[in-house]
Amino acid sequence: MLGFRFLTTRPTDHVVLYKSGRKAREGAGLGGLVFVPTTTAAAVPTDARDDFFSVETMTADYQTVTIQGLITFRIADAGLAVARQDFSIDIKSGRHTGEPMKQIVDRLRGIVMSACREALGRSSLDAALNKSEELSAVAMRTVTADQGLKDDGIAVDRVLVLSVKPAPEIKKALEAKLRETLLREADTALFERRRAATADEHALKMRDEADRQELAATEISNQRTLESERQVLAEAKAATAVIEARSAADTNRERLRPFAELTPEQVIAQALYELGIRGVVPGTLTLGSDIAQAIAQAARPPG
Repeated sequence: MLGFRFLTTRPTDHVVLYKSGRKAREGAGLGGLVFVPTTTAAAVPTDARDDFFSVETMTADYQTVTIQGLITFRIADAGLAVARQDFSIDIKSGRHTGEPMKQIVDRLRGIVMSACREALGRSSLDAALNKSEELSAVAMRTVTADQGLKDDGIAVDRVLVLSVKPAPEIKKALEAKLRETLLREADTALFERRRAATADEHALKMRDEADRQELAATEISNQRTLESERQVLAEAKAATAVIEARSAADTNRERLRPFAELTPEQVIAQALYELGIRGVVPGTLTLGSDIAQAIAQAARPPG
């Protein structure tokens, strides 16, 4: 419409509008009606972008490895970037007329690849395969120190080396070697487990035997203690029985001492008297001839 077009850009694009070759307006996400015949525009993407890279290089022992990684970058200063590189866009479509971001990516890839090649050129294959973190740090230091990137307003947020892979045939050889090592370690671990199990079983048997011996010794000690206590008890009972017997004998002697002063006839008479007092009437009383004669003589009046 009479040469006017409505320009629409993204919020993350820093847009610079030029009229008759002079900067007219600039800002993030700038848009609106522009007069196409006398207006040109440049749009600088300021959002962070990720780009994967892959590079082949040779180690110090002449082995080929492939490095794969990721670069995260952004345009930190849109003013420097638009002054150093062509970010012009077609006002009708809003698209870049060239490929400025691809050119930036190619530059970053080249710098990172050069840093990785230089770092691995002094390392052996075995060392190179374990240098992902070191390569990331080296590449990050290299791109950070690159003055050309600073002058173009480009900032690199991170460089990650994701993998360092050998050539396929070398990889197979390394896998076979690693597999053999793992199998050997597994056999060693199995042997150690069996040896430990045998040692544990032997130790368990020794502990069981020691426990049985200790239990037997404790039982013998308990039996000896019990026998000793039984012997002491028997001796105490025997001593008590002796004392009781002696006491009973003394008691009987004291009880029978008065009878020792009596004649046999008097003893018999006393016995019969005791029976009469207690009311004991024997149904039959048998007296020997000598006892009867002695009673008769005792009952005969003197003279």
